[in-house]
Amino acid sequence: MLAAVPYWNFGAARLDDHAGRIDTYSPWVYGIATDGTVVPQRAGADTAALRSRPPGTRYVPTVANALDGTFSYGPVSRVLHDPAARARHVRSLVALAESPHVAGIDLDYEDLRAGDRAAFTALVRQVAAALHARDRTLSVDLFAKDTDAGYAPRNVAQDYRQLGRAVDQVRLMAYDYHWETSGPGPISPTPWVRRVLRYATATIGADKIVLGMSLSGYDWVGHRGTDRSVAALERAAGDRNVPVRWDATAQAPWYEYRDAQGRRHEVWFENDRSVDAKLALARSAHLAGVFFWLNEGSADGAIWRAASDGGG
Repeated sequence: MLAAVPYWNFGAARLDDHAGRIDTYSPWVYGIATDGTVVPQRAGADTAALRSRPPGTRYVPTVANALDGTFSYGPVSRVLHDPAARARHVRSLVALAESPHVAGIDLDYEDLRAGDRAAFTALVRQVAAALHARDRTLSVDLFAKDTDAGYAPRNVAQDYRQLGRAVDQVRLMAYDYHWETSGPGPISPTPWVRRVLRYATATIGADKIVLGMSLSGYDWVGHRGTDRSVAALERAAGDRNVPVRWDATAQAPWYEYRDAQGRRHEVWFENDRSVDAKLALARSAHLAGVFFWLNEGSADGAIWRAASDGGG
């Protein structure tokens, strides 16, 4: 079981409560400066990440093309297409990986352009070679898709087959099928996840794939959603005395309510039952494991127990 937590949620995630179930900890903590070097996304976040590390876990920090929690294309574009920036970036990644507490590096480079495909693959190969020479691992976070083209240019930029050959682990972000501005709906419906896994296992191989699940949800008003923790959304349903329904097709919980202004809200999230449905897919596909993305609050014990019993 892998836990991925952004720097703003280190305390609220309460990972120590479930330390025995976690083998790898990936704090989402590092970003890319304008010159290509790797820096903490926020001052002191790297120190806080180490303090929040659950005991006995492998420490594999994530580097994203983001600063202060906001993704930016400019820095990663320079790393991909400027030889000097790329060289600085690789040296900086190696320096981070050589820290005695670091077992490997995870790359989360998002919102790339279709024309970045070859350059991104080349960068990942270069980083993988440098880390492997130092007995460190490399993982890469990929958007979920069920064809090579996917549904957006950022999907084209990620060559599943070639990236899978280069790295030790591929982390499939199989969530945000619906997101903040998409309008309401399931975040990780099992029919979609099944299609994603069918494509991914055919192009990468199951033994390198880790299936990602986001342990949060969205509360939508129209097409505007607010990201909230599972605990907060379940508590809100109880406070409003509204029934939590189950979508049998998506295998996901949801509910609706009206606020004091009379506006209709629609809420979708994950719980132990929906997580267990995706764990079953991971098991049937013989994946290397699963990871939880905890960007808001913590997950309840039932979810962790489900993962411990069947997640790998």
